[in-house]
Amino acid sequence: MGVLVTILLFFGLAGFLTWYLLAKDRGEREPAGALWIALGFGFLAVIGAAFLESALLPEDILTSSGVTASNAGSMLLVGIIEESLKFVPLAFYIYRKRYFNEHTDGILYFALAGIGFGLPENILYTVGLGTGAGIGRLILTPFFHAATTAIPGYYLAKTKVEHRSMKSVFVAFGAVLLLHALYDFGLASGLAILVIVSLVITLLLSINLFRLGAIAKADDQAMGLSVVGTNTFCRSCGYPNPEHKLYCQHCGKHA
Repeated sequence: MGVLVTILLFFGLAGFLTWYLLAKDRGEREPAGALWIALGFGFLAVIGAAFLESALLPEDILTSSGVTASNAGSMLLVGIIEESLKFVPLAFYIYRKRYFNEHTDGILYFALAGIGFGLPENILYTVGLGTGAGIGRLILTPFFHAATTAIPGYYLAKTKVEHRSMKSVFVAFGAVLLLHALYDFGLASGLAILVIVSLVITLLLSINLFRLGAIAKADDQAMGLSVVGTNTFCRSCGYPNPEHKLYCQHCGKHA
């Protein structure tokens, strides 16, 4: 029963974050198929990561502890594998898509990929290691994978929308790799001070996810890419538009 409840809580958190991100997107309506594809990229990434990590990492990676060069190298490799598989394939796929045209899209699509990765990973840990492990991940990593992937995702969207250099994307991606590795290393070390550092990292990443969402929304409004001001009724069909969306949910035209 405990395992089932924990899994349901993971689904609830994933559903909440998805709803929140979609609610914050006040620009052009995103294709439903594209949203599912982003989730699918994340799901495929967790399969690829499981294969690569089982092939490249020591067999005792989940049980070994201590501040050793071997553990540090393993955790860095985990960060590289997981963040690369979550971000790079989706980035190549989505960058030239017409609907990838707002700052908030960088948060939305790449956070969804993170959800597609994190949800099955959390379920597998819970089923394999028990309720205690699941509860630990509920506390430590409710939005971890969504938060890390959204950072370079935001800068990728910013690069496209504002016609900027890719430099900021590479910097953001490199920073995320290191943060992921440091987070994993702190937990694996068994040292209280490093575990606390890991807790701080995951907390700040979660906060930053919502902060970046607000920044992206403001960026879109400043460039006229999303709703700003009042448009209580659709100018095309007259249907109520209480959420002030850019496109009418009734007729699909510009509100």
